[in-house]
Amino acid sequence: MTTVSVVRTVAERLDYLLLADEGAPARYAGDLRAGIVQLLSDLSAIEKFLIEADGSNNIIDGDFRKRVTRLAYEIEDAVESYARQEAAGKSSGGLIISSLLEYCFTGRSLHKDLYIFRSRIDQLKHFMDAVNPVARSAGTREISRSSNSDEQEQVIGANIDHWPPVRIGMEENKERLRSYLLGGGKPELSVIAIRGMGGIGKTTLAKLLYNDPFLVKHFDSRAWAAIGQDFQARDILETMLLSLASGLLSKNEIAEMETMELMEQLYQAQKGRRYLIVLDDLWSEEAWENLRFAFPDDCNGSRILITTWSIRVTAIATDVVEVRPLGMAESWQLFEIKSGLDDPDIEYIAADKMEMIGKEIVEHCAGVPLAIAVIGGILRAKNLEYWNLILHKLQQDFQNLHEDFQRTVKSVLHTIILSYKELPYHLKPCFIYLGHFPPDQAISVEIVYLLWMAEGLISVRDATDKARIEVAEDYFNELVNRSLVIVEEQEQASSSRRFKSCQVHDLIRDLCEWKGTREEFFQVIDFGSGNKKSSPTHRVAIYLNKFEDGNHFSVNVPEAKHIRAILFFDTDKSLPRSTWPREFSDLKGFQWTRVLNFEGVDFRVRKLPRGIEKLVYLRYLSFRGCYLLEFPSALSYFPFLETLDLRVRVSCVMTIPNVLRKLSRLRHLYFPLAFQSDTKDKLKLDSLKKLEILENFNASICDADDLLHLENLQILTGIVDGHNVDLKNTISTLNRVKLLGRSSIVVKNFDSYSVERLSIVAVLLECNALNALDIEGYIGELPLHQEIGSNFTELVFNGSEFKQDPMPVLGKLPNLRSLVLCNDAFVGKKMVCRELHFPQLRRLKLLTLHLIEELEMQTGALARLTILTIEQCDRLETIPYKLLAGIPTFTTLMIGSMPEGFQNGVNKLIEEMRDLANDELTVTFYDC
Repeated sequence: MTTVSVVRTVAERLDYLLLADEGAPARYAGDLRAGIVQLLSDLSAIEKFLIEADGSNNIIDGDFRKRVTRLAYEIEDAVESYARQEAAGKSSGGLIISSLLEYCFTGRSLHKDLYIFRSRIDQLKHFMDAVNPVARSAGTREISRSSNSDEQEQVIGANIDHWPPVRIGMEENKERLRSYLLGGGKPELSVIAIRGMGGIGKTTLAKLLYNDPFLVKHFDSRAWAAIGQDFQARDILETMLLSLASGLLSKNEIAEMETMELMEQLYQAQKGRRYLIVLDDLWSEEAWENLRFAFPDDCNGSRILITTWSIRVTAIATDVVEVRPLGMAESWQLFEIKSGLDDPDIEYIAADKMEMIGKEIVEHCAGVPLAIAVIGGILRAKNLEYWNLILHKLQQDFQNLHEDFQRTVKSVLHTIILSYKELPYHLKPCFIYLGHFPPDQAISVEIVYLLWMAEGLISVRDATDKARIEVAEDYFNELVNRSLVIVEEQEQASSSRRFKSCQVHDLIRDLCEWKGTREEFFQVIDFGSGNKKSSPTHRVAIYLNKFEDGNHFSVNVPEAKHIRAILFFDTDKSLPRSTWPREFSDLKGFQWTRVLNFEGVDFRVRKLPRGIEKLVYLRYLSFRGCYLLEFPSALSYFPFLETLDLRVRVSCVMTIPNVLRKLSRLRHLYFPLAFQSDTKDKLKLDSLKKLEILENFNASICDADDLLHLENLQILTGIVDGHNVDLKNTISTLNRVKLLGRSSIVVKNFDSYSVERLSIVAVLLECNALNALDIEGYIGELPLHQEIGSNFTELVFNGSEFKQDPMPVLGKLPNLRSLVLCNDAFVGKKMVCRELHFPQLRRLKLLTLHLIEELEMQTGALARLTILTIEQCDRLETIPYKLLAGIPTFTTLMIGSMPEGFQNGVNKLIEEMRDLANDELTVTFYDC
């Protein structure tokens, strides 16, 4: 219920505004302060009423919720406007004076607004007194966010183990499909289909086959593309070409190609090779017709594997495998895993009774893995009373199902909707927010965190002893634990963030979008779906990739001022458009917007909308993935801005004027990978005292001494020129920054041919403030391990030319999780990983080491290794297969541009791993 979240968010915001930055009483005094305190009390009473009404199944009029939401936002607007007015009064300059007068020109004052708000709240209270909901039951109360039960604390921030991909009930289908893919002497190109309803496990089955070691060995090349309902031929062609032409064509080269050229290049990349292509979630024959000519048929056993729910689409296939629901035994096995009944670390007091209830619950899931996984996630680590409550709710008929949700079985819908209903109140808006993002795309988890924080969805009540971004990660953990999001990429080598990207199942995303629209939380405007007409809402996500000049939709102008967030997404980055929807060509009418997100937009053709500088209440501004050559100076007068993301495309060198220091409330600043100042002077950042995250800091363009003034800095990534005095200054500064939790530095163009330069290497490597170091250039000799910082988790040595084996030194670093040696970083013949060395290493990459001939691994070394990559090590004949096979965590072997004899040895490893019943190993050959 997003209304509860809105009320709580605004109440917390008012509480914050009552305090000055130093925690002393703020400028609100007398009647004003008393009025705001009273508003806080009233909002808390409304929040309690809504929670109790929901818990007692007392149906609250939808208009009442809308009135509450609108009132809460208007209260926040008025108080923030007054705060800005007061802040402007202490400044000078024409622009500031203009903003000072802005509130006065409305003919209103905060005193008058408070009086109006009191009157409107009194009207709401009359309704609340009339309804007078009964207290909630104990079973429901334990899932309330307002409760401080031990159970709730058990979930928040819990140590979550992510289960391996579910394979229950798939072995028979997997073997059938494997036989079809291997061909049985059938040389011509074949299309093989996996068909089944949503949530039945089609994609999981396809992934098992795609990563099957024997199929990896059988096919010369492989590519995976997610198609989806919103089919974009160009995106699919780019994705497959990046996989199949790795090392031959760069990402930028591919992005510059026309669609027909992409088709031709993809055709040529597969010509003469036995390939496997997976087209996941194919919705229509038309999508297939747009792609089919990119796949040559050389009668060499190439295969195309598709997943689909459509019987019509399966007509293009030569072989079809229907995925059926799980039987009861298999359903129960999956439920035990997801609910934790089989987990020895979770103690259930009434396990026998839970098993009886659990089997009844499983019957309601109709054998659909998605439904079982979601309901199991709800019940994990909960008590018997809660299990009984969920069974009771499943037995009831859920009302008000939207007609768009009738396309799949009732049990799945019930389960997914129940998963939303049973979320704690603080998680509901966070979950719904995921519906903003375009379907069938990986979502950056870090971006999700930043948006949640900007929208006030991360409660300060949970952030007393943690940074807000850590609380956001706790919230996300809960969604993962409930099987509501799929973690696509997990950071195993870095301790900075646990997750990197995620996806949401189509059915679950549909629920997010439906709930978002129904509760006027947000609306998606997709020009390709016929959904062009806006409805009352507080946030809009606009998909520009299908916008054309003839498209238009209706925006109710009086409603524009109530929009809190505008998120533009242009997923087809290679086809820049010259226009915006006219309703968003001028943003000055959206003056209360807090979040403005541009993603993938090319501003060389399409100009920035007018009036952006008028959005003075912005907290989040992002140009991530855009092409923007210059950051406008006018965008530096945002007194509330907390996140500024300037990570434009890699090919874009942004010019940044020296104005960022004016954004004194910034907490998260992301520079582009390549940028420059508009003058010879370095950019000043010393006034950004609230800054917590600073990424892509460049010491050649920004003043390294300013880092000392960033007293709240927790995460820093930066780039330093190895031939510049800034390297010394940066190292010295890092050692003096107090709260720095994680830092990463890339050193470019370094060499240590002189004694002086060698001393810089020593100082750099002993810097305990550094967690990750990527150094490019000659080093020659490593210091002793005692002289290397113990906090290093990631090291990259590029062209270092170590004459002595670096492994005996690096293997003693206690926290090292990722190590890359590339471009003759080692110029010896033998490398040895000694016994018990590298106790925490997860990833090891050996790339372009032309002289190495032997890699020795002693017993107990690399005990936690997960991924090993070997590429262009021409003289390396073999790797220690038996010892690798004995590492229980070892799952991924990447082999690139290696001789045939070496590849044969790898195939032997595959056989040994299979003999050890370790079928988790994924082997990928590329450019071989």
